[in-house]
Amino acid sequence: MGRPGSLTAGGHQRTEVTLRPATTDDAGRLLDWRNDPEAVRFSVSGRQVTPGEHREWLSARLADPSTHLWIAEQAGDAVGQVRVDVLDGTGTVSVAIAPSQRGRGFGSAVLVAMVVEMNRLGDAPTLRALAHAENTASIRAFERAGFHRLARHEGEFAVLECTIRAER
Repeated sequence: MGRPGSLTAGGHQRTEVTLRPATTDDAGRLLDWRNDPEAVRFSVSGRQVTPGEHREWLSARLADPSTHLWIAEQAGDAVGQVRVDVLDGTGTVSVAIAPSQRGRGFGSAVLVAMVVEMNRLGDAPTLRALAHAENTASIRAFERAGFHRLARHEGEFAVLECTIRAER
């Protein structure tokens, strides 16, 4: 079960989310979020994926013990997803907020909740993310969640990292 993440958005409103493990029942919403034009614009591949590609990808992710894939919810409504793929002690983070929920502080809240979960799990002391250099909202969300932007880039992508402490 996911733990809540919260932050003060816009200085006044409190944005809280809980994370729950994704399932095959989430396939349609995950595909819709993945293929949203803004998500495609800022993605590494720069293209939409087919339903078949997505089904295969989701099956592989859900079966892989080194992948953590969560649906973020507020008051029972899905507002986004966050995924961490762990390899050799580093977790690569990917996050997407539902198009209808963008601009409401959910990006940071989802990332804060994910950091709490990764602290609890203790299997990735370093978290890493790539954010398109033009996606300032994503970069700000990562920074609010404790990530630091590194001086280097990978192509068009800013590199962000966060060191976490396991709660074991």
